[in-house]
Amino acid sequence: MGKRTLVTTAWPYANGPLHLGHLAGSCLPADIFARYNRMIGNETLMISGTDEHGTPVSMLAELEDRSPKEIVDEYHEIIKRSLQEVGCSYDIFTRTTTKNHRETAQEFFLRLLKHDFIYEKIMEMAYCPKCKKFLPDRYMEGECPRCGAEGARGDQCDECGRTLDIMELINPYCKHCGTKPEMRKSKHYFLRLTAFQDRLMSWIETNKDLWRPNVYNFTINWLKEGLEDRPITRDLEWGVPVPVKGKEDKVIYVWFEAVIGYISATKQYFAEEGKSEAWRVWWEDPDTETYYFIGKDNIPFHTIIWPAMLLGHGRLNIPTNVLGNEFLNLEGGKFSTSKNRAVWLNEYLKHFDPDPLRYYLSINMPESKDANFTWDEFQRRNNEELVSKLGNFAHRVISFIEKFHDGEIPKPEILDEKDLAMLKEIEISVDITGDSIQNCEFKKAIARVMKLASFGNQYFNEKEPWKDKATSKTTLYVSACIVRSLSILMAPFLPFSAQRLWIMLGYEHSVHEQRWDSAKVHVKSQPIRDVKPLFRIIQGEEIAEQRAKLDR
Repeated sequence: MGKRTLVTTAWPYANGPLHLGHLAGSCLPADIFARYNRMIGNETLMISGTDEHGTPVSMLAELEDRSPKEIVDEYHEIIKRSLQEVGCSYDIFTRTTTKNHRETAQEFFLRLLKHDFIYEKIMEMAYCPKCKKFLPDRYMEGECPRCGAEGARGDQCDECGRTLDIMELINPYCKHCGTKPEMRKSKHYFLRLTAFQDRLMSWIETNKDLWRPNVYNFTINWLKEGLEDRPITRDLEWGVPVPVKGKEDKVIYVWFEAVIGYISATKQYFAEEGKSEAWRVWWEDPDTETYYFIGKDNIPFHTIIWPAMLLGHGRLNIPTNVLGNEFLNLEGGKFSTSKNRAVWLNEYLKHFDPDPLRYYLSINMPESKDANFTWDEFQRRNNEELVSKLGNFAHRVISFIEKFHDGEIPKPEILDEKDLAMLKEIEISVDITGDSIQNCEFKKAIARVMKLASFGNQYFNEKEPWKDKATSKTTLYVSACIVRSLSILMAPFLPFSAQRLWIMLGYEHSVHEQRWDSAKVHVKSQPIRDVKPLFRIIQGEEIAEQRAKLDR
């Protein structure tokens, strides 16, 4: 058994379906990484769930005149089903409204309270005199004090990505009724974030060469400004209740409570496996490596606040790496759930297969800068790369074997220099692709897989097995070796197509059960079966229909 690797993704709010930005930002890169780690023999656990408390849910419930529970029950199922259908291989995808999560969050709160990392003080809170209630951060909007953008929320400015305090907004107003709020005093619990300033600074510095520059720079700049203690309770009804007598009217605020879901999800997984204490080794053994895949708007919560909470707990592992992707834009503009300007994952899956989307988002992943999704480029990538390059090569080879060699992969005869060089190229591609995935360079990894397919096409064309009968068996054998390797290298990225290709080569079992280095193993002489194209051409009419939805 290799390393123990815990893979986590940011928890999406259960107030709507997932859009492609969520998939590109955290879910897909985490899935590629988890699938690869399983294939190299690491004991791997991939966890997440829906974030079901907080103001996005309660605001939607008010708007639709429904209960928060009705909202989260509906969207949890939609999100979970979409992730399954797109091939994200979560070991558990749970939710923050479970009894297990509530108890875990409350235990965590009480432990930090006992160690004096949580304390109580009076603070001024925004209160809407018209709505007659305190306003949580997302119930308030105004101008960003950092960049001046309008429509900044009380917790964050989407324009510059800065995390805000509700008191910082310029010209604030109640989002529900537009009234200017007044300030009233209320007693709340605070996380003593200032206690961790020096320890976090030292820890971040040790990760300078390991972490992506965008994550490191964002975090170090935040720390250099100096940390401030943050309130962690709110005057709300919907949420995890504060577990202190006399404080039942307050809830633990979602940004503090939701990240504890990483622990409660691990607990739930092993409880369902009948191993209720097995979760501890994944959080308390320092040999366990923990990787967090998130969007850049979640960076400070995972590189500062969550590590501080873990340090305050005293017995739990802090992150090995935090992989903060930049944003995926849509046709040159931002994805917007509130404006319904998005490509929803569940809607996409009604019209197209999952692997073309996984490929496009992998080769265009916003690892170091914002990327752009366009329907035209999606079509081009599918038709010119998946169909004409990867799919065409695999289909040519297998169809040729079916037609001219009685449907059985031939045994090689004499291997010449070109044959040996091609077999060597397979080994090189396996190593480069694997190293790139391990380094979370997913664009580089999938590009190398496609490069091997290009080498295969070039080799096949140069050897001309349809002309040279003397070397046809060897050419097809080497080509089938390339196809076998491709099916394994594709598996983390294109899990459905990889399995179909594996079956075509005559194998009975799952390609996802293969060890990564077995992609270097040569193919056996065996019957092929179920020969059919791997990918389909996407027509212009289909793309026009999808683009028209954005213009409505």
